[in-house]
Amino acid sequence: MITTNNRLRPTSTEPVVQRVRVDPDLAFAWLDQHNTNNRKVSQKHVERLARDMAEGKWVLTHNGIAFGPDGTLLDGQHRLWAIIESGCTIEMFVYCNMDPKSMMAIDCGKTRSMADILNIAGENGEVSKNDLATLRAMLGGFSNPPILSPSEASEAMRRHHDAIEFTVANLPTVTSARGVNTAITRAVIARAFYSVDRAMLKDFCRKLTTGIVTCGDEGVVVLLRQHLQENRGGSYSQRVQRYGKVERVLAAWLKGENPSRIYPASVELFPLPEEVEA
Repeated sequence: MITTNNRLRPTSTEPVVQRVRVDPDLAFAWLDQHNTNNRKVSQKHVERLARDMAEGKWVLTHNGIAFGPDGTLLDGQHRLWAIIESGCTIEMFVYCNMDPKSMMAIDCGKTRSMADILNIAGENGEVSKNDLATLRAMLGGFSNPPILSPSEASEAMRRHHDAIEFTVANLPTVTSARGVNTAITRAVIARAFYSVDRAMLKDFCRKLTTGIVTCGDEGVVVLLRQHLQENRGGSYSQRVQRYGKVERVLAAWLKGENPSRIYPASVELFPLPEEVEA
């Protein structure tokens, strides 16, 4: 039996497990008195878990809380901090009397990517890395792509499925478009999907991918393509510049404009439906 107090008094010296409802007070007591030898806490990971808990998306799994024979917390500190941050009471499996040597095997397997997790869950159909990269860049817009929990990514994928599917299909990963058909470019197209004629958007994607335009008045598309191929820096400012220039060129092309120089947009030109509603 595992008692739900901070003293952790199992009635056996063998490893034991019990389902326990862990509230913020209990989580704090365990962290305060038993978390004496653990890795540095990742606040972003805690916040991600806490959001799931607060929104009722937390699911009971075999991954719980583990204590050694002397009561030292071996595994689960991020889950406990998330309980405190969310203010929720969460049911978890709590293991006591675990051999500290078991830490040699915890979290040592092949890490599942977000695409792996969503594909195994099976709620979003087949999800590729390009799908997820496009989704995060689209949600981020001019800001950094958000860090999503699996449940948040799954929900966002369902909400924007058609836009992501359209974009990835029309801006495929091809050697000739290296540096052009990236998550940043796809993010703009996915956003424009909600407000731009699909046939025109598809035509723009084809011309940007191939570099082949039908008239001299579309040179700005070729200019953008060259810029993207020649400027692939990964810093935040460089990514924002590329994102803004793709938006500005797409907006100009849709109006039949053909500027000789490319300047980045300074505000979002293609807001998502939820941004318009807000």
